[in-house]
Formats: sequence, C-alpha cells, structure tokens
Amino acid sequence: MIELWRGCVNAWECDELGHFNVRFYLARASEALANLAEAAGLNPVQRADALATIVPQTLHIRFLAEARPGAPLYIEGGFTDIDTASAGILLVMRHSGTGQPAASFRIRASHAAPDTLAPFDWPKRFADAARALTVETPDFATPRGLSATPGSRRASMSAADVLDLTTIGHGRLGQHEMDAFGWMRAEFLLGRVSDSVTNFASAFPEEWDMHAGEPSARIGSALLECVIHVHRWPRAGDGYAIRSGLKSAGAKVRNIVHWVLEPATGKPWWSMEGVAAPMDLDLRKLAEVDAETQAKVEAAVVPGLEA
Repeated sequence: MIELWRGCVNAWECDELGHFNVRFYLARASEALANLAEAAGLNPVQRADALATIVPQTLHIRFLAEARPGAPLYIEGGFTDIDTASAGILLVMRHSGTGQPAASFRIRASHAAPDTLAPFDWPKRFADAARALTVETPDFATPRGLSATPGSRRASMSAADVLDLTTIGHGRLGQHEMDAFGWMRAEFLLGRVSDSVTNFASAFPEEWDMHAGEPSARIGSALLECVIHVHRWPRAGDGYAIRSGLKSAGAKVRNIVHWVLEPATGKPWWSMEGVAAPMDLDLRKLAEVDAETQAKVEAAVVPGLEA
C-alpha cells in the first residue's frame, strides 16, 4: 500500500460521542481516493476543469478504533481489481502513533463524465499504472455483520410506507455539500444519516430515554460497520427524506437499514445498512442491554427489510 493522506482529528469534527464523526472518515477517504487516482496516472479528478472523475457506487466501511480530538492519522491504500470502467479500491486509515487501524474502506467506483456521471473506459495509462498499485484486502477490512451485496427489494417511498418505516430525518441539501461539479460530496452519504439517527427511538430506546429526560446512563449510538449503495447523486436544493427500520437486533448489536429518498418522486438517492450498538459515553465501551430494553428492540424489527 502507498500513503495517500495524513492529518489529524480536529475537535470541531467530533460529535456528541466525543470522537471523530463518521462523515469525516469518509471525507478523508475521498481525498485519499483522489490521490490514488493521481498516483495511477490520472489528471486531478476533483478539480472543476476535470474531464473525468471517479464516482463511488458501493462503499463498505468498518470503524475499528476510536479516533478522538487531536489524534494523528494517515491513510494508505491501493486497487483490489480493475474493470473496463470501474475499479475496486481499498483504503485503510491508521493511527499514526501505533499503526493501529482506525477504519477500513472498500469502495467500488466508476470512471465517469463529471457533467452526467455516465461511466466510460479508463485510459490505457491508468490501467497500466493501477496494476502496479494492486493490494490484498486484510482480514480486518472484510464484512463482519452484513453483506456488501445489495438486497432484492428496491427502496422507494411507497415501499417505505408499506413497511411503516420511521421518518428519522428530512430536509434539503445545500450548496456547501456539493463538489466541484455540483454533485453531493460522498461524506454526506454518512453525514445526513448521522445528523438524523438520534431520532430513531425504537432502534435505540436507551438513547431516546436520555433525550426524553429519563436517563439511566449517558448512552449514544455508535456505528461499527456499514455498506452504502448509491442509486443517484443529488444536487444542491434537492430534497431528501430518511426512512429507517431495524433489520435485526442481537444481544450486542443492531442492524439498521436507512433508505434516503427523494420526496417529490419517491425514488432512492442512496440506501444503507449499518451495524450499530449502544455506547456508554462515560465508560467508553458498548453498553449492557437489559432484558426489558432488548425485548422492546426485538419487537421493532421489520421482517424482510434490506438496504
């Protein structure tokens, strides 16, 4: 692997859990992806005058170790495979002081026209250079609690209504969330969900009790792993609604599905499945779940739900 980014965790990038918010992991990965493309012989793919860019289609992310304010980090990576107009990419974020993995990113991305995002073939110079940057996927970056394969059910507003999925967030995307070409930046695939998930009371009743003024402990919901499937990329001013449901609820973790939909058409922007767990914010570890709470969570599971 080659080094593709190096920096640190800024205090303003940390959330109510006291650690690096998930959107900023993906923001740094996006920088690393652009540097990897340049290392493979492409012109800068994120500049406004670029004739080609690289667009993520599916992202599998594992959050492996907390990154707290001031922590120095770096990202290394390479290509796992190359197709005619797409490639598999592996990125590993590590703590600089110890080399311990903080997160892994497995990304399927396409070579695309910036104005339409239509894929087209890689140039020959890229294919030759990228093969020299091929890497193996370490065991810690492989899926644990979910599949990276999209489900058979198509996300839609009508399907969300039939399944009675909870609306955990809705709003409009702003200009500040767009890239140089006018499409939403990748970090907001996680950012908009992260901003809304605290409203998902049935998935995390412990956290909801805290916000309702009846806390038994200081609890937050921590994302451990996720897979994101991008259906379409929004532009500034586009509306969104997040419809969410519990896919499963184990003793330690809960699998949650989010459908991010366009209200005007009911069509999906992106869908996501995450493996999350309640976290004790004082003890800095996953919280114990009592039998009564576990029964509540299990009762909220939506059979057949898929990302």
